[in-house]
This record gives sequence, C-alpha cells and structure tokens, in this order.
Amino acid sequence: MTDEFIDVQLLRIGDRSAWDALYLSSSRRTYRVLYHLTNAKQAVLEEMNQDVWLSAIQSIERFDATRGTAVEWVLGIARHKGLTFLRRHYASRVVSVGGSGDLPESIVHNEDPLLLSERSSLIRASLESLPENWQYVLRQKYQSGLSVREIADLMDATPKAIESTLSRARQRLRELLRETTEEL
Repeated sequence: MTDEFIDVQLLRIGDRSAWDALYLSSSRRTYRVLYHLTNAKQAVLEEMNQDVWLSAIQSIERFDATRGTAVEWVLGIARHKGLTFLRRHYASRVVSVGGSGDLPESIVHNEDPLLLSERSSLIRASLESLPENWQYVLRQKYQSGLSVREIADLMDATPKAIESTLSRARQRLRELLRETTEEL
C-alpha cells in the first residue's frame, strides 16, 4: 500500500491495519530522518522514533490532507522531534557573541565545523523526508554529477520528466529547509 492510499479516516478511528500500513510504509524513513538529524545512539533513536509514532497517534485529528500525505506528515513529526532533541542537547553549548568583530578572524572567514556539521545534518534529514524517487534523482544529479539525460536513461524516463522531478524535488527541499531553520 502506498502512502497516497492510506485512508486517513481509518487512522482517525484507530483502525489497526491502517496504522500498520502507515508504519510499514514510513518507519524506516522516520528512523533515518532522526538519525541524520541527530546522529544519536541507537537507544536514543528508538526512543525518539517511538515518540514520533505516539505523537502521530495522539494528533491524528489535526492531520490536514491538503498539506501532504500521511507519510509526509509523520516525517514532519520526526523532523520536529529531531530538532527538539538538538535544541535540548546543544542548549548548554551555545555561546552568545556580539557582532562579528568579537569573533577571531579565522572563524569569520572559515565556516565553523559545528555549524557545517549541523547544516549537513539538516540537509540530510530534509532529503530523507522526500519521496524516494525524488531523493534518487537529486542524488544522481548532485552527488554523482550525472546530466539530466543520463538520469533519464537510468530511470527509463524522458529528460523532460526528470527536469520536472528535479524542479519539484528542489522546491520541496528548499521549503523543508526553510521550515526547519524557522523552527530553530
């Protein structure tokens, strides 16, 4: 069962088979989002993943199908839980600095490794929450450096279809990153 066919009304009345279908179609992805965002130990990840599903069950009445599929909604909950974990985990490590004039010259001109790592985690988590075919196309384009034509040949699709997929995937990735940074 794909995420488009998960019946939200069945989820709302607590139908076990509907929840099982949602869990089976997205639990690996929620776990990956949490891992890429937090890089936490397995026990912590399992606890956060359980918290994601408990939150989903408790808040199913607030799910709005006009904003996306049930899987995307659960992945959004996972992103939120991961960001909350990061806020709590790093709250004691944050140091407030005035203007950039207070910073050493080496930090002003070179990216802080902690910020670079955090940004990478946010991008990975956002990427993991995209549909798998969008992830694949983005990775082929930007990690493997393939052209649109090469990706189209790999996927047995037209270059126009790949361009369209790339455009939608990039737009959604930008939105997720914007939402994520606004939550911080």
